Amino acid sequence: MEGEARMRRNAIVITALAAVAGLAFGGVRTLAGVLLGSVLSEFNLRWMKSSTAAILAPAAANRDGRVPKWTASKFILRWFVLVITAAIAVWSGWFDPMGIGIGLATFVFGVMVEAGYQAFRTFKE
Repeated sequence: MEGEARMRRNAIVITALAAVAGLAFGGVRTLAGVLLGSVLSEFNLRWMKSSTAAILAPAAANRDGRVPKWTASKFILRWFVLVITAAIAVWSGWFDPMGIGIGLATFVFGVMVEAGYQAFRTFKE
């Protein structure tokens, strides 16, 4: 299994564990926050990949390092969408802010697990 696929799998497993723990210790609002945060995390990752490709592809094709005007604004827009979505969710009262934060961090935790796995494999050999 490729490293990126393992990181995604790790993030899904961590999301499931965090959702169960959120329900057990924080209730339904925390569970909803974890699930919303993990969906936002996946959305953020996909949008970041497409924004990066949109910036790098023209720069590589032109070989001058210049990107089309307003292309970098996709990065800023992505953060506005994430923050506004999380703020509306918290304002609605249906989602716990801590749960959203934990959900947003699930991919980061998945990356950390993969880094630990790679370090273990390196030192084992």
